[in-house]
Amino acid sequence: MTQISAAEPSTYEEVVKQQVWKDTMMEEYRSILKNDVWDIVPRPEGKSVVSSKWIYKIKHAVAGGIEKYKARFMARGFSQKEGIDYDETFAPVARYTSIRTIISLAAVLGWKLHQMDVKTTFLNGQVEEEVCIEQPDGFVVQRKESPVCKLRKALYGLK
Repeated sequence: MTQISAAEPSTYEEVVKQQVWKDTMMEEYRSILKNDVWDIVPRPEGKSVVSSKWIYKIKHAVAGGIEKYKARFMARGFSQKEGIDYDETFAPVARYTSIRTIISLAAVLGWKLHQMDVKTTFLNGQVEEEVCIEQPDGFVVQRKESPVCKLRKALYGLK
């Protein structure tokens, strides 16, 4: 049986032998496929390809134990070039002042509030530019033309 460390790994090579991390990466990969995030295409000539990597996090329970393992596949946006790979940047996140305002309105107007967790929220944004990223470690489709992932939807880390 493989010993699982409570330290967060930083590379694919560190987690490839641990089933819990492989299962977590598979869950993330299935979510990407389900959301039609990319198409596998031949590597474009004369175009830059954004690098990618897996990020691994351990979520701890209040009592201190391990609650869950989380793997997130992301683009390494720092390798994108402004004017080539993207024109503008934005982050689709809620501001705390907006959340507090809605909660206040709900309290005053008697609205019912519901909480939900969206695991793949960034995967809903459409990509308008032509952006290609490297395939994820552990899920590389082998073909003679050295394929890459042409993004249809946003991915974590993308500018």
